[in-house]
Amino acid sequence: MPMLPRSQTAYSPPDQTGDGVAPGASGGVPGGEAGGMPLADRLTARIQELEAELRELQHRAKNSLQLVISLLKLQAGRIRDPDARAAYEQTMVRIEALAILYRQLHESGAGTHVDLGRYVTALCEAVREGTPGALSRVPVTVNSDPIQIGLYEAMPLGLITAELVTNCLHHAFPDDGWIRITVRQQDDSGRARLTVEDNGRALPAGFDTTSEDGMMLAEALAGQLGDTLSTDSDAAGTTASVSFPV
Repeated sequence: MPMLPRSQTAYSPPDQTGDGVAPGASGGVPGGEAGGMPLADRLTARIQELEAELRELQHRAKNSLQLVISLLKLQAGRIRDPDARAAYEQTMVRIEALAILYRQLHESGAGTHVDLGRYVTALCEAVREGTPGALSRVPVTVNSDPIQIGLYEAMPLGLITAELVTNCLHHAFPDDGWIRITVRQQDDSGRARLTVEDNGRALPAGFDTTSEDGMMLAEALAGQLGDTLSTDSDAAGTTASVSFPV
C-alpha cells in the first residue's frame, strides 16, 4: 500500500480537532462548561461580584454622607440668624435621613431593601434628638407591619417622614403631647400607607402646604410614590398620610 509523504496528514474536517470536537465548544457536556466551570457557576460568581460592588458603593455613600454631616456640624456654632439656623437644622435632618438609609442598607447586607419599621424608627429618633429644647422629649412611637421596601421607595418615604415629624415637633404641644406613626399594608393593592399623627395644636385655618418649603417637598415626594399627601387637622391634632408601592 502506498505511504503518504511525511509533509501530508490525514484529512480532518475544518475547525475540528482530531477527536471531532470544535475548539472552545462544550463538547455537549450538560451545563455548557467552558474553561472547566459550568455556565450556572459562572453566572453565580458574576452575581456575587456585582453584589459585592453594590455593597461597596453603599458603604462609600454612607461614609460620604457622614462626612458631610460632620463638616456641617463644624459650622453650626457660627450661625446666629434664626432663619439661617432653622434652614440649617432642616438640611441636617434631610441629610441624616439619607445617611441612616444607607447605613442600614450596608449593615443588613440585603442589597437594595431595608426593614421599613426599623428605618422609620431610627429616623424618628434622629429627628427628635436633633430638635432643640423641650420638644426633643415629645415621645414618638412607631408601629409598622413587617415590610421590606426598596431603596428607590425608601428614599422619598424617609424624607416625607422626616418632614412630617419635624412639622409635628414644631407645634405647640401640651404636657402630654405625643406623635404616633403607623405603617400598614393595604390588602391586595400592592401598596402600604404611612400615617403620622399628633395631638398638638391644629394647623391654621386655610393652611397651604405650598407655603412651607418642607411640606411642599413632602407633596412633591408623595407624587414620586404615586400618591398625594393627605392632611387633616382639628382641635384633637393633625394627621398626615401617604401611600406607597411595596
